[in-house]
This record gives sequence, C-alpha cells and structure tokens, in this order.
Amino acid sequence: MFTSIFNKTETYSEEQIPRSSPPWVWIGFVFAGAFFVLEIIYGVLEAVGSSGDAAALDILLPVIAIAAWVYWLVCLYRLHKILKELTNGRYPVSPGEAVGKHFIPIVGIIWLFQWPAQLSDYINERGRVRMISGRLIGAMLLLSLLLRFVDGAVGTAFLFGVTLYVAAKLKRHIKTLAGARADQLPPLPDPRIFSRPLESSTPVPEVIKEPSAG
Repeated sequence: MFTSIFNKTETYSEEQIPRSSPPWVWIGFVFAGAFFVLEIIYGVLEAVGSSGDAAALDILLPVIAIAAWVYWLVCLYRLHKILKELTNGRYPVSPGEAVGKHFIPIVGIIWLFQWPAQLSDYINERGRVRMISGRLIGAMLLLSLLLRFVDGAVGTAFLFGVTLYVAAKLKRHIKTLAGARADQLPPLPDPRIFSRPLESSTPVPEVIKEPSAG
C-alpha cells in the first residue's frame, strides 16, 4: 500500500556517532499521568454537582493534550536530527520535514506511515538491530491519535509508548556503531616475525648415499 521513500540503491557514507542526545520520551508519560488524574477529578466534580470547577478542567484538559502533542513533535524532531547526524546529513528526511508534514491535511495521515517505514527500512537494512515493520508502527501511531478522542490519557500513553520503542531501537543501533571493542579483538601478531626468517619445525630428511659397485 505504502512504499518507502528511501532509495534502496543509495549508499550511505560511513555512519558516525551523533552529537545530539536522544529525546526524553518518558516525559510524555508524565503528560498522560496528569491527564488521567484530571480525568478522575473531573468525574468526581461532575458526580458531586460542582459544575463550576468542572468547567475549569474543560479548559485545562485540552491544554495538556496540546502540550503533549507539541512535546511529541519535539521528540520526532530530535530523532530525525540524530538520523541526519548519524548518516553525515544523507538521511533523506530532515527534522523540519518530519514535523512539518504532520500539519498538512490528508498528507499528515499518510506521513504517519511514511516516516516510520523510512526509519524502519534504514535500521533493518543496516542489519545491526531488527525493527518491526514501519507500516505497523504507523498503524499504531494512528490508533493512538484516535484513542485520544476516546480517552486522552490512554491515547497519549500509547503514543509515547510507540515513540519510546522507536527511540530505543535507534539508540540500540547507535550503540552498536563502535562494533567490537579493542579488548574483544584478537591480539595483533608479533611484528618481530616479519624481521626474521621463518624457522621450519619439519626436520630435513637425511640423504643416504648408496655404496658404489666394486
């Protein structure tokens, strides 16, 4: 249905350790927790008939939802900034593009599937870390956004849960960049063996002369 925008024939230069640090995705769960607590308070206030206080929460809940969405976009920006640095600027999706396309009607929904497919294909093609299909990640992201209309706390927690998975896979990929450490490599050969002739351990067979005839 959706195809990756990554050109599989393109070759990257050597990867390098990114300068930027991974985003703190766990902060998103703080937003989800705050949303959950306010939902409970809102239900209690409605039950006791305190409509005035409940009306104040009608304003606060959307503010938290918007703040969580903005922070998720910040996490998305940071992840793509790391990918740019990782590939010496050759990763085809810029941080601004990764964020900006979510604001385009219709395109934003398709983009939910495209950038995860791009990222998943890149990670899997390098072979260091295995990641689930980007289409599946996109489907989970879309589901999390739809859940926010049903329950803001659950939808927000699910959104950042998916993002935490993506960030963890990217972090794991970067961690493997160094490859084997020096203490894991076999010892180097002694350079002195190249400055002296090789000694053969096989004895030279002795030549036995036959006695000459009479």
